Amino acid sequence: MTANTPMSGKDTAAAFKGLVIGLVVIATLVLTTVYLTNKKFEGHEQPTAGATH
Repeated sequence: MTANTPMSGKDTAAAFKGLVIGLVVIATLVLTTVYLTNKKFEGHEQPTAGATH
């Protein structure tokens, strides 16, 4: 940040609210994707070392 930019202004609250909401939405999307991917591959077995080559 620069020295001339105050952290108080009429848009500061909206900026932080948007930042927090954006982080929550992105975290929810990532965690949902991981959960659904794990659920999809839950019944699959791990390949053995000999089966991959």
